[in-house]
Amino acid sequence: MTTTAAPTAAAPASALRRNRTFRLLWAGQALSAFGSSMSGVALPLALLAAGHPVTAVAAIGTAVAAAGLAARLPAGVVSDRFAERRLLIGCDLVRLAAIGALAVYAGFGRLPLWPAFGAVVVSTCAVEVFKPTQGRLLRRVVPPEQIASAVSLNQARTYGADIAGPAAAGLLTALRPELPFAVDAFTFLVSALCVAAAVPGRRGRAAATPEGPAREDAPAPQGTAARRSPGLWVRFTAGWRYLAADPFLRRATLYFCGLTVAFTATGTALLLGVGSGHGGARAAGWAISTAAVAGLAGSLAAPRIQRALPLNAVIAAGPTAAGVLLLASWLTGSTLLFVAGFSAMCLLVPVINAAVGTIMATSVPEEVYGRVATANDFTVQLLQPCGPLVAGLLVSRSLPTGALGLGAALAVLAVFALTLPSPAAHAPGRA
Repeated sequence: MTTTAAPTAAAPASALRRNRTFRLLWAGQALSAFGSSMSGVALPLALLAAGHPVTAVAAIGTAVAAAGLAARLPAGVVSDRFAERRLLIGCDLVRLAAIGALAVYAGFGRLPLWPAFGAVVVSTCAVEVFKPTQGRLLRRVVPPEQIASAVSLNQARTYGADIAGPAAAGLLTALRPELPFAVDAFTFLVSALCVAAAVPGRRGRAAATPEGPAREDAPAPQGTAARRSPGLWVRFTAGWRYLAADPFLRRATLYFCGLTVAFTATGTALLLGVGSGHGGARAAGWAISTAAVAGLAGSLAAPRIQRALPLNAVIAAGPTAAGVLLLASWLTGSTLLFVAGFSAMCLLVPVINAAVGTIMATSVPEEVYGRVATANDFTVQLLQPCGPLVAGLLVSRSLPTGALGLGAALAVLAVFALTLPSPAAHAPGRA
């Protein structure tokens, strides 16, 4: 299959509003994301109120990250082998049960620690299956020329939920500690009903598209010698092998790996360096509280920016803007410029994500999409834990040193982005 470039013109969002299937899926997931954002804030509050140590509560975040990495690659295999409708509804019902159990525990008294761990791990594993399955379904229900707008709107709903969810969690927790979890569990039920209404039931998986390769585990036609079924290792590594064979996606994955570390390091440096200075707590709080707003704005503007700029310029825009501002912060010693650099990343990274996400959604063969998406996510986030360490080492010298180091790293990423090959200039081999 020949990889194609992202559509040159994104369809207006109004066209997607007339797509009933997309509307139902988007609405269900917007509500579900809102509920998850509430639970993410309410859970540590409920555990602290129950008297658990701060270190134990903090370990919840580690458990979520570890469970996500462990489940990500198997989730891609599962996503590619089963019908989207069953998987999406099943994942919603699993999360409903897990979060509903937290609501019951919180409603009857002190929230135990280990059930909380179990609930977040189970919910995280279900999320890892849900994400690539939803991506595969998107290409079925949205025409190729509208994929860019659909990807941007899907990103926007996440940022919108991150804006509204924490505030709602605080209000509901003040009334009753179990309310945020009960509302979150209800949103999963609504999401499952939206999927059931949007995606009709059908027997089996659809055949491969004419332009895509045949399913690697499809049965051989009658009257011919049975093809040997690929082994578990072959199926498990199909996503990585596809990425390795595709020059654009291979290099883009490396770019995002570096960008993820730089983004995490910049945010941590802001907290450590800007937050510890005179008036820095206010500046750090302002920058972080507006990150979701900036991300929402970037997601909504992504289709228009994709039309206005070449792909490489779009991918280079984030590290270029942030790098220039951080280097200016180093030269002038301005804390405000450091905050502006982080805000620029929050604004432009969603645009980059939307551009590359559109290419993946329109070019990766359906039968390996789940594994390619999860292999990409796994690789991109593998070095993310290094970000806080890098920030600590840089800021321990001084905030200007941190600004210089991070600005230089972002400049290198910007140059690397400009050298990415065109996604239309090659035909990668089959996974």
